[in-house]
Amino acid sequence: MNWKLPVSLVAVLALGGAAAYFIVERGHDHSAAGGHDGHAHGAPAAPEVVKGPNNGRLLKDGDFTVELAIFEQGLPPEFRAWFTEAGKPVAASAVKFTVQLKRPGDVTDTYNFKPEGDYLRGDAEVYEPHSFDYIVVAEHAGRTHRWAFAAPEMQTTIPAEAAQRAGVAAEVAGPATLHETLAVYGQVKLNADKIGRAVPRFAGLIREARKSLGDPVAAGEVVAILETNQTLATIEVKAPIAGLVVEREVHAGQTVAEGATLYTIADLSEVWVDLNIPKRSQARVKVGQTVTIHADDGGAEAKGTLAWISPVGSAEAQTLVARVVLANADQRWRPGLFVKADISLAQETVPVAVKESALQTLFSFTVVFSQHGDLYQARPLELGRRTGGFVEVLKGLKAGERYVVGNSFLIKADIGKSGASHDH
Repeated sequence: MNWKLPVSLVAVLALGGAAAYFIVERGHDHSAAGGHDGHAHGAPAAPEVVKGPNNGRLLKDGDFTVELAIFEQGLPPEFRAWFTEAGKPVAASAVKFTVQLKRPGDVTDTYNFKPEGDYLRGDAEVYEPHSFDYIVVAEHAGRTHRWAFAAPEMQTTIPAEAAQRAGVAAEVAGPATLHETLAVYGQVKLNADKIGRAVPRFAGLIREARKSLGDPVAAGEVVAILETNQTLATIEVKAPIAGLVVEREVHAGQTVAEGATLYTIADLSEVWVDLNIPKRSQARVKVGQTVTIHADDGGAEAKGTLAWISPVGSAEAQTLVARVVLANADQRWRPGLFVKADISLAQETVPVAVKESALQTLFSFTVVFSQHGDLYQARPLELGRRTGGFVEVLKGLKAGERYVVGNSFLIKADIGKSGASHDH
């Protein structure tokens, strides 16, 4: 009975759409190595790796044997090698030993060795991924012993046509400018420098109150008529500035005192955005820094700069107010509403960065998948700062290398279903 179709259907249900097509189309014609001892998925099983007393791979040539291990307990991974001949230990100092590793992407690393106790120790870190072809050479007692073998891990091969149909896309890693930001909250407020109050010069009775809340007014426009108490003369109360009526404290028939505020008028072409800066970040916030302001409902967005920082903090909240004077010609920023904001604290161009969406977790590593033709290799990364959808790469990938940015989870799934492992 053919069991391949039901397995493919399970994949269809599990991954759906493009992922399912990818698996059904390709079947089991790819390869994915399992650890240093793994073999290509779908290929004949490689001979079982024989381990020595130090958990290293045993390499034999006649009576001469090398045990080669990647040691990484409490220190960066390094090569160590022990030697025997006819079952008897050979002094490490009596052997000249080299290991050459060819990695995906035609990268070749050569390791030389020096004696340390009863073993030889490699002169450089064996960095991840530990997926390479070996050439091992040992010279002892006038004879040269040579071994060549493959030890792939965390990789798979996908034909270009199948990868394209599955939506697997790659880009080149390279420099990026990272912006470090501080996320804060705040509130839109009236610009106190653009507020005027319509007030009478005399006490009296309001005969007319001509404006309602929200009405526009022009500078010098009559907003109320007042009959004075002493002379019973009528006088005009005029708007001191152009803007909108934001407060009305008067109605016809009301008696008002000299200098009482009848209307508050605000020019809303500019508003203040007061941001609350937490104590732990106050030392890094400076006048002149760029701010991106977001409406609390996720709609409008605007950019401005910090114009003022309060010299006095809030005793209760332990925050400082930092202010942005924001242009508001279309009046979309309404005083009283809350906002979110990102303050740009610093920016720096880093040599290598990748898209944060390309990151995957594989065997406890954070990885991207580098592309080498039809071969895709998991690359464990050491990461730095994250911002704007990009993350700095400190170690694990070089500028100019191609890595998967679209549907990288398919590569992870393909490696995972091959039974690959990370085993040193």
